[in-house]
Amino acid sequence: MDEIARNNFLKKFSENRHTEQEHKAFIKWLESLPDEEVDALLEQYGDFFKNLPDQETANHPELLAKIEAQLDAAENEESQYHSIRPKTQFKKLIAIAASILLLITVGIVFRNSLIKEQTIANNTKVNKITPGGNKAVLTLADGSQIVLESAKKGVLANQQNSIVNKTADGKLVYDASKKQQDNKQLQYGYNTISTPNGGQYQVVLPDGTVVWLNAASSLKFPVAFTGKERNVELSGEGYFEVAKNKVMPFRVTVNHSTVEVLGTHFNIMGYADEKSTNTTLLEGSVKIISSNKQKLIVPGEQARVNGEIEVAKVNATQAVEWKNGNFNFSHENIETIMRKVARWYNVTVQYQGTITNEGFVGTVPRSENITEVLNALELTGLVHFKIIERRVIVMP
Repeated sequence: MDEIARNNFLKKFSENRHTEQEHKAFIKWLESLPDEEVDALLEQYGDFFKNLPDQETANHPELLAKIEAQLDAAENEESQYHSIRPKTQFKKLIAIAASILLLITVGIVFRNSLIKEQTIANNTKVNKITPGGNKAVLTLADGSQIVLESAKKGVLANQQNSIVNKTADGKLVYDASKKQQDNKQLQYGYNTISTPNGGQYQVVLPDGTVVWLNAASSLKFPVAFTGKERNVELSGEGYFEVAKNKVMPFRVTVNHSTVEVLGTHFNIMGYADEKSTNTTLLEGSVKIISSNKQKLIVPGEQARVNGEIEVAKVNATQAVEWKNGNFNFSHENIETIMRKVARWYNVTVQYQGTITNEGFVGTVPRSENITEVLNALELTGLVHFKIIERRVIVMP
């Protein structure tokens, strides 16, 4: 089935104009695909439906009802999702829905017509828990701290010929362009920018490298880069667009491993409560060094460090969806998803009963209130939630 035929079918499906014969043909074709092609189609069709006008999607609640009914029926089948790649049972579930959408379409329809901000699960009254935003604390070399969200735009500090500015759009920019005098003997101090749960921030380092920090993360860096290397230390998650410098490698130390580049775009996820430190490459090349071992990765690959260094082909753009303002659930179980939710909304999570290990797929905006994100997950029928103050209880 070529791309034109696929798009025609999905357009018909979204408007409930497809025939049973077309439906069966689509499912038969989908089930014949290799697993790796399902991932690519998932992203492609997700974009197809996200680009539909909101009103058009909201005008077709039969699409939502159909997916919900089919997912409820499929829920009775035995299936456990353990791999980062889709297994046959998961692919079959997608085929039954015949839209390859799960949370994507459900999230769009839900956002426009089914939002219930005051209740969730068993009609428990909850307070509105809003999403995170640009929040961070800058710790200067002398130990003094600046709360960035409340700091006024303009010059925040002047350290060893490096000027620290907060721009009008809330970015932190280091300007080390002034001529350094006798810089071989000058010992530069380090600054640290830290985001809390519910925070994120963007910083331009003295060499022009741009870093986006996710929630509950920190980056330690010198106020000016000198010598033969550019060394920084990361905790949590950050996306890097490294300024090119062939004679001065850029090195990120995270969880006892090092990522080394000359100039490239990559994402590092190294939270302490995750099983591995994952480096995903979007552009250029990256060397991963850990425990006297090293591997080189190319764009579209992810290196996972957990004692060993494992390299896998991935959809690299999914790793940076958080930077673009979205939660991206790529075959992730509910515990992995809730760790993301907890960091962004600054909540604690508690589990009751036997929770599904099914893999969830889809994209939900991080700008939504927490009730909207949780209700989008609930519409799969696989999990339910209750909120008490800032505690989220996850139930089967």
